[in-house]
Amino acid sequence: MKKIYLLVLPFTMTWLSAQDSQKYYSGIFFNHKNKAQNFLKVYNKNSGVYELTDEKGFALIAAKPYDTLVWNNGKSIQVISSYNLYELKYILERQTEKEQVKNKYSKSYDSLVATKNKDAFSIENAPAFLNKNSDHYFSKVKKIKQKNDSLYQLKKLSPRHLVFNGSFSTSFDVISRNAIPDTQKKYVQGRSENGKLTWKGPETNEMFSFGPDISTLGFDHQPYDYDHNGRLVGLSNAASLANVYDNDLFKTTFSYSNQLKINAFIREEDVERWRLSLELGQQKRQTYFMDQFNDFNFFKAKLKRNIQGYFFNVGFTYEDNKATNTNRAGLFNRAYQNALLTPVSFSNSQQIMLANGVQRSYSQNADNPDFLFSQPNTYNYRNSSRQFSFDVTKNWRDFTFTVSQSYEDNKAWNLDQYKPSSYGFFNGISNERAQNNHIYYSNISGSYRVNGDYLENVFSANFIVNNKESEISSSLTGRKYLYQRTSQDYIFNYKLGWTGDDFETGVNLGNSFYISNTSQTNNYWIPKINGYVKFDDIFNWRNINLKLIGAYTQLSSEPEITKSYASYATTLLKAENAYQYFPVNEVESFKGLSNIRTKEWKAGAGFRLGYKIDLEGEYFNRKLKDDVFPVFENNKLILKNMADHTYSGYDVNFSISYIRIAQDVFSSQRVSFFKYKDIVDRTLPGYNNLAVSGFSDIYKTLTEGQVLGSVMGSYFERNEKGQLIIDESGFPKKANGMKVIADPTPDFVMKFNHNFSYKMLSLDINWEWKKGGQLWNGTKAVLDYYGRSQRSADERNTKNYVFQGVNSNGNVNQIPVDFYDPNQNVSQNRWTRYGFLGVAEDYVEKADYVRINSISLTAKLNIGNFKRALGITLYVNNILLWQANKGADPNQNFYDMDNGRGLDFFNLPSYKTFGCMVSFQF
Repeated sequence: MKKIYLLVLPFTMTWLSAQDSQKYYSGIFFNHKNKAQNFLKVYNKNSGVYELTDEKGFALIAAKPYDTLVWNNGKSIQVISSYNLYELKYILERQTEKEQVKNKYSKSYDSLVATKNKDAFSIENAPAFLNKNSDHYFSKVKKIKQKNDSLYQLKKLSPRHLVFNGSFSTSFDVISRNAIPDTQKKYVQGRSENGKLTWKGPETNEMFSFGPDISTLGFDHQPYDYDHNGRLVGLSNAASLANVYDNDLFKTTFSYSNQLKINAFIREEDVERWRLSLELGQQKRQTYFMDQFNDFNFFKAKLKRNIQGYFFNVGFTYEDNKATNTNRAGLFNRAYQNALLTPVSFSNSQQIMLANGVQRSYSQNADNPDFLFSQPNTYNYRNSSRQFSFDVTKNWRDFTFTVSQSYEDNKAWNLDQYKPSSYGFFNGISNERAQNNHIYYSNISGSYRVNGDYLENVFSANFIVNNKESEISSSLTGRKYLYQRTSQDYIFNYKLGWTGDDFETGVNLGNSFYISNTSQTNNYWIPKINGYVKFDDIFNWRNINLKLIGAYTQLSSEPEITKSYASYATTLLKAENAYQYFPVNEVESFKGLSNIRTKEWKAGAGFRLGYKIDLEGEYFNRKLKDDVFPVFENNKLILKNMADHTYSGYDVNFSISYIRIAQDVFSSQRVSFFKYKDIVDRTLPGYNNLAVSGFSDIYKTLTEGQVLGSVMGSYFERNEKGQLIIDESGFPKKANGMKVIADPTPDFVMKFNHNFSYKMLSLDINWEWKKGGQLWNGTKAVLDYYGRSQRSADERNTKNYVFQGVNSNGNVNQIPVDFYDPNQNVSQNRWTRYGFLGVAEDYVEKADYVRINSISLTAKLNIGNFKRALGITLYVNNILLWQANKGADPNQNFYDMDNGRGLDFFNLPSYKTFGCMVSFQF
């Protein structure tokens, strides 16, 4: 290509003289192997133009200051400065080699005409000389060091520059809840008596809302402890109409955060010698509950130093988090449950205490949410963390050696309490839980690289030490739990790569040892192998590439020693006794367990068309042996190697990048498809159908042949044809025992990412669609049971309904029933006859949803000499557009447990956020 430039030089000079000055950027461009690459596409994102490099990797491209160049499919990026741009004339002249006429040298002639005067003061004739370690090509001397009488060492003086930069960002959020179950606002607290619907006040401790229509009642305005307006009476005796009270627990709240980053670094020529980075941040966040908030503050400092090729990094991080309350003891779920169950005829907000010092609630068998949240302390949760880190790296040509160290000290304090007169804890209960974690990490690694023309060989070894200590104390039990684990990982790895003109392949082989003082056995054979093959320009089609990958990996691990399993205490309770939940017992020990052994293999392929279109997919199969689960035995919480299970599925991704829609308008799109299953292969004898989370009468189970975490619950009795069995009263018959009734695993999950850019504006949209999966809606079951659901209000007057099914003799059912007959006891109606949870099978719902995870609009603005320094972003997060179930977000977890998805028992609603962030870079 250089020859072409020389031929067009005269024409170019003529053209330049007649045109405005257009500047260009020129240089050698390297591929991802850091080698000069021919036919490499260099793309100017700002102007939309591109150029290809010549056989030596050289290319010139029209550009303006601060334009962005990308190559290697966007993996290499460079922002052009004004001093890197030149006119085409200058670049072309620089490409032409120039030579000057040299003088002929003749030693014989010089010997005849030269005057041989000896300069006694010249360096050549001086008795002292410089050693080989002196710097070369210097104009200023920094240091002269005399090594001996005749040997000196000189060091150059390099100019130093102190540079500051950084950024400041601040954001403001508005938070509101997503969907919650529909509750009825028509029927008051009460039940039928002598064939008549009767209001029964809070002093009767009535829990049901199967009373009369509130439009038929009014207040008598007589003194009454439970309502400022008096008792409810018939309209003929009322002084005013009855109020429909709103006991919504959620509020629209606000939060803000600030973050400051400062970098200071010293450069000598092009080498960075020192860098100091400081980062400070704070966040004040109000939850969507009344008077519940948390404060988060952090400080980070990093120091980097380059001393003669040794790269030192020192870091310190401090974090402090405080919250009014946490949900560790289910406080938020409890308050939410009582708010939904509060009858429409009772107001929680009027006052929280009665004259006798007992909480004011609609029943002694329930709580007032305002009473639960009121507390003398500002914060009942505090957590502080300090982390120190240090690492040093040294490169000796093909050998790299690194030592990394870190130490973290974490302290958490939590006060869980229910005040006197709380339901289930009439005398009150309180527990101070303190947890101190000390974590030390060390990694010593080395790698040696051997490169040839086409081959690359890398040998590496890592020695990792983890020491973790955790101390947990409980004031209620007076116990202290002490856990300590020291583990060692020895990892050996060999990487081989070969690169040809249009073919590339690589193989990675390794093995590791795992040694721990808490494991029953140590593992010395944990191999792995992975490789890939890449074809460029397949079938001689330019810029069409294919990549095939495969991997087999083994892992050995243990349960995290700093994790608490106390929430497993819910499995000891029936759902109707959830008010007794108060976790205090921790795992007895982490010792004596076999390691969790994981064997995973995967295979995949990637296809790239040009520089814009990518399609890749992967299938994976991960088998876990001797996985660990908690269980209560002899009133103690212990861990056991309980089961083997296989997690498998596939993931497909498609993306298209930098599509030009119009002038200065570009778009990028990405779609991903994910599908998986986790099947239990084997359980420990005697532990099949074990509860992994939930209550004792409805739970996620560990059952052979079933999905891990499938839901176990009650069900209707059916005959061999699947027909419902109808009992003598005309209602479906509840079967004895429990069975698997729901699978939380979705059929698939699709995620979509859209980006649109116009000059300094950028719009990003991320949303997802989850298809399939089921959940048990226990919230709906309990609202039905107490007559607080909208469904129970809409259908309670249904008469002469005939359920489809057969009786015990196999005959078609013909018995008509009333869903709520005032002449019968309230416990015999459609929603109370099966008990607190009804029939679990009847409350299994689909968990499909469509959710916008985030929408953000960002503008980058120029401020003075700062290019695009000011950024303004408007965003909205977590908008749930549609969900198949009626109630809370199906992604919410049972009691906020990690493995609680699929059970909805007054799960807290998710929240959406509307916000604005302003950032400034300097």
